[in-house]
Amino acid sequence: MRPQKVEVVVIIDDIRIIKESYALYGVLVRVIRSNNESTNEPSYEHRVYRRFSEFWDLKNKLEKEFGTELPYELPQRQFGLWKQSSLDPDIIEDRKVTLANFLQDLLNDSFDTKWKNSPHVCKFLKLSTNWNSLEPRYSNLPSSQGNLNDPTHWLTTFRDSKHLLESCERGISSSVTRDLMQLRLVLHDLENSLKHISEQIGQAEYSRRHNLLQTLKKDMNEFALQSTSSIHEDNGDNNVNNNNNNNNNNNNERSDLRMALFEEHTKPRPPKKPALGRRRFGETEETSPLDNQQLLQLHKDSMSKQDLEMEQMHKIVQRQKNLSLTMNQELLQDNELLDSLNDGVDNTASRLRTANRRAKQFNNE
Repeated sequence: MRPQKVEVVVIIDDIRIIKESYALYGVLVRVIRSNNESTNEPSYEHRVYRRFSEFWDLKNKLEKEFGTELPYELPQRQFGLWKQSSLDPDIIEDRKVTLANFLQDLLNDSFDTKWKNSPHVCKFLKLSTNWNSLEPRYSNLPSSQGNLNDPTHWLTTFRDSKHLLESCERGISSSVTRDLMQLRLVLHDLENSLKHISEQIGQAEYSRRHNLLQTLKKDMNEFALQSTSSIHEDNGDNNVNNNNNNNNNNNNERSDLRMALFEEHTKPRPPKKPALGRRRFGETEETSPLDNQQLLQLHKDSMSKQDLEMEQMHKIVQRQKNLSLTMNQELLQDNELLDSLNDGVDNTASRLRTANRRAKQFNNE
């Protein structure tokens, strides 16, 4: 096997201002593999967006993981009442350069490799766990032989599969057909294992992963179809100059790509429409033998019956109202009688007190 060298190029060339409160730095990561006999060729590349505070969180996690200070320089945070705004163009330009150099030094350090091989770095940059491997390209294919019932390993395998598909779409992979077939098997295992870990991750996370998986499968189908159509066009062009040999090779490759396609989910058949002139929805034993005119008359009769019932209900409510008014009037009269009785009792009590006082005076004399 030829000796290979892995080199990483980091470029920060995109800035997004979110709600005029903070900036997202677009980090383009390009992994390049080279050997002594061939030119440099990027294995894969992708872009992630990170806040400045997330770079410092990564630094703290790495120092906590290895128990030593990170040897790569980050821009200092600004504290105090008079700090300059983080959205200032000069601050952003300075951080773009410094942050890119920080990641460039970290990922290309061949002496102290523990930092770039940390899972925190892979998660931060969305890199596969074996991105730094020196093995040939086929060894970087995602494998479904691990424990896919582990939710963490499931996500790692899914991420590796996504990176491989992106490499195929950019024309980086040397064997598109083989990689698509491998992806088909891996994603099939991911789909089966997702059902077993649904209780561990919860319904919401299960739905999220299921949607991610279906999106990746759809992207793979579309890419395989595009590749098939492009091969078919090349076939037509080659027929003019090359007769049989090239045709056979292209046809074989096209059939291989068709095999890499996923089987589409069987779509549910729409319900059969009722025959013309027949009614199905909402039918009852009473309405099924009636024609349209009879149904209209039945509807009118039902409305008349409802109107009559409403009128009767109105009369009952009116009677209840009259009874309530009568009861209210009687209660007012009863209150007046009680007030008169109360006044009589007070007068009687006053006379009794006067009589008692006079009796006491008479006894004393």
